[in-house]
Amino acid sequence: MKKVLSVVLALAMLLAMVGASAVAEPSALLIGVVYKQSGNPYFQAAVTGFEKASQELGFTFMHDGPDDGSSDGQIRIIENYISQGVDVICVSANDPDALVGVLQEAMAEGIKVISWDAEVAPEGRNLDVQPASAKSIALTQLESISKSIGGEGQIAIVSAMATAPNQNLWIGFIEEALATDPAYANLEYVGTVYGDDEYTKSYDETLGLINLHPDLKGIITPTTAGGPAVAKCVLDEGKSIKVTGLTLASDMAEYIKAGVCDETFLWNPIELGYAASYAAVALVKGEITGAAGDAYDVPEIGTLTVEQVQKIGESGELEPAEGTISYLNKLNTFNVDTVDEWVSIL
Repeated sequence: MKKVLSVVLALAMLLAMVGASAVAEPSALLIGVVYKQSGNPYFQAAVTGFEKASQELGFTFMHDGPDDGSSDGQIRIIENYISQGVDVICVSANDPDALVGVLQEAMAEGIKVISWDAEVAPEGRNLDVQPASAKSIALTQLESISKSIGGEGQIAIVSAMATAPNQNLWIGFIEEALATDPAYANLEYVGTVYGDDEYTKSYDETLGLINLHPDLKGIITPTTAGGPAVAKCVLDEGKSIKVTGLTLASDMAEYIKAGVCDETFLWNPIELGYAASYAAVALVKGEITGAAGDAYDVPEIGTLTVEQVQKIGESGELEPAEGTISYLNKLNTFNVDTVDEWVSIL
């Protein structure tokens, strides 16, 4: 009889637990954020944007990036997020194609996927969120370096990883403008080298450019991690080479004041993480699907519209491509007059 009573009591307790779980409040939305590399100040700033949005929207999030900036490292992080049952994965990709397989596994589990800062190939995402159109980012840098060196002379690019999708897209627009726009007819493009977003390698690649091209007049560095290394190398070598690119204000203030850079540029990565968060929550709630024509509101930024992706076609003209994207369309200029205003922010 005691055994029967014990079984009955155990069953009663189990049923009570099941009942309690059935009526429990649903857990908060969980977002897994993946960035290119841990310890990068740019991505640390972006995390601040996710944190701000989490306080406003009530979600929780995890964030991580590989120490070595590898796609394999990103895949391991994504696999961990899948096993933890996240609702959304927000990823800045080191390679647009390398993450597609694991992200398709995530989507098959019902997880939404947003790429931000650096895109994932369309088949591996629901939406891409970017700071501004690739063409406007590219041409802003090209116009700047042309102005700094008086419209003539040799220029080069020091990029991040050779596989970085955003870097390669910007470089493609720069190369296309150099080849076709009469405004840049007197610029000689000597090529692109890759610093892999590592300070020492970026410095060494810049030094190699300087030694190989003694008449070099300008360098574009479209990577926040590479910018200070490039500028430091130019300063150390005592060369009259101008540098511009996409940089943090705090990294470049001394080089702007020293005259190595007339100006550099960057969107606010805090705002980018913030906007990606709002897109993620809108996707999960069904307020948007990621289709062209969708729109979502982001406080302090405005209404962001989802657009069809456009790429440079074989004819050299923009044409529709797979996937959708939304742009913040905000790019800030850091020069001798403005850089100190931004140092405490970026």
